[in-house]
Amino acid sequence: MKVMNFLLFFSIFLFCICSGCLNENVVEEARHPIVTNVDVMSTPADEEFELKVTAYVQNPLNSDTGTLSIKVKTKDPYTNLITSDHMENVGYLKAGSQTYKSLTFNVPKSGEQLVMVELFEDNNLVDEYITQIRLIEQTTTPVSNVILTDLMIETIQATNYGEDIIFEASPGIYNQGDEADKVTIVVTAVVDQYTRYTGSVVVSNVEQSQRTRGTVRMTVPADESYSFEVEVIADGLITSSGQTGTSIKLHDLKLETPTTYALLESEIPVEEEMPAEETAEEESPGFEIPMLVISMLCAVGILRKKKREI
Repeated sequence: MKVMNFLLFFSIFLFCICSGCLNENVVEEARHPIVTNVDVMSTPADEEFELKVTAYVQNPLNSDTGTLSIKVKTKDPYTNLITSDHMENVGYLKAGSQTYKSLTFNVPKSGEQLVMVELFEDNNLVDEYITQIRLIEQTTTPVSNVILTDLMIETIQATNYGEDIIFEASPGIYNQGDEADKVTIVVTAVVDQYTRYTGSVVVSNVEQSQRTRGTVRMTVPADESYSFEVEVIADGLITSSGQTGTSIKLHDLKLETPTTYALLESEIPVEEEMPAEETAEEESPGFEIPMLVISMLCAVGILRKKKREI
């Protein structure tokens, strides 16, 4: 009887190993430094646009990296011509740490641009991140018309013995009208129709055709899921409003790792397209079922043999 039980458990264990059941919840981590997010701000400068590209880099490994560097290129998506090419050293990252690097440069006013960020370790390309933007030329609109583009969220730390969480919400805005002396951005974290947490920030001197962010720091309960509503107020009027399309569990976001979310019901003159998520290829059938059948037949055969001996 003991032999039969052992063989039965051994068969199940062998099947689990072959089928990968024991590892189905294990997420394979990157084996190299990665670019987690890229943020692009734009300001008109004479006959060109000044871009400020901020790349967020993370080291998910248990060991320090080699020497890291960032290369940022912009390209016309229609002609494939490179319109700018800049590179900066980042240094090295300690195990499990992260940092960011900002590069500022000018590009021609050519409408849409691809912004390509490449991460190098010891002069070897290890990761890249591509996003698309649309640069809008200055308009002669006599009044400011500040609109929303997106929402960036970054969790800072847990507090109150893990009951609450501190985070920063940074809505992106774009001024498609005249220079705005003062723009108020109101961010509301919504749990349900009865529970709402609101914060605001004032952004001063938003130039015509400038794209920038305002940052609101808030403290909310950590275990709730939130949808976010954002309003932009200029010259005493709400010029734009938007909301996230899904609820966000702040407690599940990695600390100090900015994440960008699209806002619904918002006009977006400067569009950023997030890189397409890689779809996992469906694994072809292996030997899991044959191995299970063989194991079960062996167990049944041994059981019958034991009964005959008895």
